[in-house]
Amino acid sequence: MFVYEKPLLVISNKYNIEWDGAPLNFLGIEDLEKIINRYSHKYQIIYNRPLATQIVADNSEILDLKEHSWLRENHPEVLLVCDLYQEHRAIVNNFNHLQLMIYANCDRFISMHGGTAALASCFGGVNVILSKGSPKEVHLNEFSTIFPALSGARILHANSNEALFRHLEEAF
Repeated sequence: MFVYEKPLLVISNKYNIEWDGAPLNFLGIEDLEKIINRYSHKYQIIYNRPLATQIVADNSEILDLKEHSWLRENHPEVLLVCDLYQEHRAIVNNFNHLQLMIYANCDRFISMHGGTAALASCFGGVNVILSKGSPKEVHLNEFSTIFPALSGARILHANSNEALFRHLEEAF
């Protein structure tokens, strides 16, 4: 299940309040468009940004990027995890179970600083992590210590959207 004709590329995005401020580490619609146009010929892209009802609440308010409807309308070739969850709800235990099933078949990830980066780092392959500015994590050097230790994944830290696209060109 969750095996396709092309290899998977999972984009694990977020759009929420960060460190009591505005969203910082996320891919906007323009960035998603660029990624899809460059890589959909080579990969089956699966987009993962859980709805607030599908994940545990924390202290970071989830905001609306309006990309789910945009993706459905403009890029029906991109599969949305929230849609896959509705489609396969009868055979998965919960949303996290579904994410694990999908990620287990993937070795190319684009993730955002935080939980999306940690989960994507558990499956090997290459994980390009967008992290623009948490001094704590940069100081702890987690991009070369903690994240690679989770599975041996090759972690590429991007501290800007431009760096993210350079890493994608190099690794994907």
